[in-house]
Amino acid sequence: MKKFKVFCLFCLLFIFSFVINYFSIANNDLIWNYGFCYNVANGLDMYSDFNMVITPLYPTIFGLIMKLLGNNMLMFFLSNAILPTLIFFIIYKNYKKVFLEMILLLSFVSNPNYNLLCLFFLFLLFYLEDKKKNDYIIGIVLGLVFLTKSPMGLLSLASLYYIKDIRKVIKRAFGFLIPNLIFIVYFYFNNNLIDYFNYAFGSLLDFATKNVRSTFGIVIFIMSIIYLIYLFRKKKDIKILYILFFQIMSYPIFNGTHILISAVPTIFYILLNIENKFYLKYKKFLAIFLICPILSVIFQVGFLDLKNGTNALEGKLIESKYLDDSIKIKQNVDNLENTYFIMYEAYYNKLLLGLDINKYDVMLSGNLGYDGEKKAIEYFDSLSMGTKFILFREYEGGQAPLSIYNHIKNNYDLIKTFDKYEVYIK
Repeated sequence: MKKFKVFCLFCLLFIFSFVINYFSIANNDLIWNYGFCYNVANGLDMYSDFNMVITPLYPTIFGLIMKLLGNNMLMFFLSNAILPTLIFFIIYKNYKKVFLEMILLLSFVSNPNYNLLCLFFLFLLFYLEDKKKNDYIIGIVLGLVFLTKSPMGLLSLASLYYIKDIRKVIKRAFGFLIPNLIFIVYFYFNNNLIDYFNYAFGSLLDFATKNVRSTFGIVIFIMSIIYLIYLFRKKKDIKILYILFFQIMSYPIFNGTHILISAVPTIFYILLNIENKFYLKYKKFLAIFLICPILSVIFQVGFLDLKNGTNALEGKLIESKYLDDSIKIKQNVDNLENTYFIMYEAYYNKLLLGLDINKYDVMLSGNLGYDGEKKAIEYFDSLSMGTKFILFREYEGGQAPLSIYNHIKNNYDLIKTFDKYEVYIK
């Protein structure tokens, strides 16, 4: 009977995770993450057929799931709802003291993306370390974290905790290499190994310099580092080392979303060790705050101007402005198959319009490989005459590549202006 109740509990948590994300507003980060998985399910090759700065594990896992079970928004959200459910399970089985708090906290960061997969691997590492599991297995998980988001490779440094037992460190290093070598061999025989290194690692040389930073976020980041170093010196717990290195999640953007994700394991550890009698007595009332993400979904669906997506975004409510923009583009630009979208919303528009993705549809500085803006300009100049480019009439700012905007405006012909867009032809 108890096992049945536990099963029902996790079914409810799975549904909860699915609902609060499926019915929430879709931003560009979500569309990019979905688009990468959608591309893999359609047989496109990562890095050579489409550009992305992340390492390949997340789109590989969920792209293959979508290829097998359905390449659509519904399957994307259903499969991603497994991740917070697995985190809840690890916490329930091993850290039940903070189970309720973590359900509440994770509800704010469970939107489908590769950062959530990193968070799952982190909690898995907590479990493996506490249970003193096989070092090769821990090394493999560390390799998988790196393959999800390359800066997360810093988590491997936590193994230096065992530097006096060098055999443990070597075993973990060997385990780390196993999944990485598998992907390297795959990319080598798929003839896109150079593209993999260029986009996944070469891009990082530009990425940190091309992002707008939040000063408040930087302050939080520095304070977290100082506090975690103090905490480790006091408790000597390897979990604190993992949490310390996990703070790289915030770098280099330091915005609210990344700061919140990086704060999750810190808050988890603080709550796990809290001994305040007043808090322990009344923390059950925190459950009332679970209504917040539910109310947020109700507000978005009930009061915001949302419409059903089309083509690859069918089955997802999106802000009407994106659908309206894609319709305007279709009405005003002929032969969209021979057109490049130089904008943040390239994936949004191409997925809504049913157009093929290309290697320059995440047109952001720091996402174009080493010296990527120069190479993109050279590539555009090599294209056949008649190729068109859609830009915003006013430069978007942020990570939008100004050099590419200016090159197109100064060297190609303006043929049409409509709404907030300009169309240039080569």
